[in-house]
Order: sequence, then C-alpha cells, then structure tokens
Amino acid sequence: MIWRHSNAGTEWYSHMSFQNIGLASALGLRAQALFSMTKPTISLLVIVTMVPSLLISSGGALDLSVALIALFGTFAASASAGIFNHLVDSDLDHNMERTRKRPLQAGVVNNRSAFVAATSLAVLSFWLLFHFTTPLAALIALAANVFYVVFYTMYLKKRTIQNIVIGGAAGAVGPMIGSAAVTGRVDLLACILFLIIFLWTPPHFWALAIKYRDDYARANIPMLPSVKGIPATTIQIFIYTLTLIPSVLLVSFMGYGGMIYWIPTLLITLTFAYLAFRLQVSQDEKKAMPLFIFSCFYLFAVFGFLTLDAMIKIL
Repeated sequence: MIWRHSNAGTEWYSHMSFQNIGLASALGLRAQALFSMTKPTISLLVIVTMVPSLLISSGGALDLSVALIALFGTFAASASAGIFNHLVDSDLDHNMERTRKRPLQAGVVNNRSAFVAATSLAVLSFWLLFHFTTPLAALIALAANVFYVVFYTMYLKKRTIQNIVIGGAAGAVGPMIGSAAVTGRVDLLACILFLIIFLWTPPHFWALAIKYRDDYARANIPMLPSVKGIPATTIQIFIYTLTLIPSVLLVSFMGYGGMIYWIPTLLITLTFAYLAFRLQVSQDEKKAMPLFIFSCFYLFAVFGFLTLDAMIKIL
C-alpha cells in the first residue's frame, strides 16, 4: 500500500487491500486519511487569525484556558466543515484530476465514517465554545460552518463565478469568534480583520484556480479562470491585492497595531500587489503558483506581526 502527500493537497493511493495489513495499521491509516479530510492547513490558518483578536480584544487580560478552548473549538468547527466539504463535493472530486484520489474517492474512508466524524466535530465545537467561552462565539462558528457547507459548497460553488468571493466569508470569521469568545461581542478590530481575510481570499484562490482551470471546467464548476479566462482573472486578482493596502493599514489607523505590525505588513502587502501586477502584465500562467504560495505566507505573516505587536505591548 502506498500513501503520499502532494503539493496540491492530500492524495491517497491504495494498491493493496487492508486485509494484507494489521488491523491497528489499517485503523491508523484510516484515521490519518480522515484527518487529511479536515483540511488541517486551512483549519490552522483559521485559528492563527484568531490569536491577535483574542489578545487585543481581551485588553491584555486573556484567560489562557478560555483562549485554548476557543482555539480548539474553532479548529474543530473548521475541521468539521472540511470533512463535510469532501462529502458534498464527492461527485465533483471524482471528475477532477487534482482531487480524484482523495480518501473518499480512493475508498479509504467511507461516507458514513466521514459524516459521523464531521457531525461529531461540529457538536464538540459548539459545546466547547458555548459552555466555556460565550454563546455568541459558538453561534458564529456554527453559522460559518453552515454557510460554508450549505450555501457555498452545495449552492454557490456550482452556480456563480463569484463563488469564492462570497464563500470566503466563512473562512474569515476566526477574528470574530476570538473577539466574541473573550468579550461576548464582536468588536471593530474583529470586523477589520474579517475584511482583510475576506479580501485576501479571491487572489489567493484564483491564483490556484488558474493552474487547475481545466479541472474546474471538466467538473462544471464556474470558477473565474475557467469562465472568464486568464486576463479577466488576473485583473481581478490585482484589484483585490490593492484593496488590501488600506485594509491592513486601517488596523493601525484605528489604534490596534503599532510599528512592529504596520511596517512589515505594508511591505509584504506591496510585494503581494507587485506579484499580482507582474502576473497581470505578463499573462504568464507560470507566475500564478508563485503568487499562490506567497499568498499562503502572506496571511500567516500579517496576523503573526499583529500578534507579535500585541504581545510586546502586553509585556
């Protein structure tokens, strides 16, 4: 049996029956495959975006136990949405080269196990956030989960070229959950950070979609590069990166981030915009993946610098 991870996502290749290996090994491999369905990198990114909101919204008086529960509860909610996404998109994944060897398609995980795992994680997330943080935090996480699975995955994704723009709202709620978890309300900072993630999502995802536009076309998913072409997509990518410049500076303008935040963040945002501009001018598809890779680093960096700025102020 051969299992491997690919750059485009986790793919699982089964060349031998589970009967040929031990039960413990088979269960371990199934668990590993199921974990990959939680989209752990995305879930990690969601909780990273929570951290500065937890620190700043608490006014420096953050209860560590509440913070850890909020982070774990949010990770569970995001993981649940990831598994549900695999279930709902099972028919589409089968038609796409990039996804046809995911755990469900390879027969490593069955639909029932995936559904039980996704539902259990959703219930666990709601229970933890509701009882150990605040009801509002639990409701925001649940609403984001429902929005992502039902409205985005089941409806928007297959019907509009603006699917990723609208659906990106679900992945941008981390700061809102963080704020609600420690204050019981959603403050202005959480709204600004939500905006940053929301504006970051289209250029991030469309850069990847350029590479896999033929895959999306075969699966009849109206992704912007597949429907409108590369030139229209690169213009949109560049415009969205430009909107990030005032958005990230708004954090400091409103008094939430100092020089440790805004100087490096401005520099990497200008770099992001430059890479998008280079792609738009050249129309070279090979420049799309470097932009995608930088966009992954970008969001971690923005929230990392804001977290560092907040920690230094607290200390």
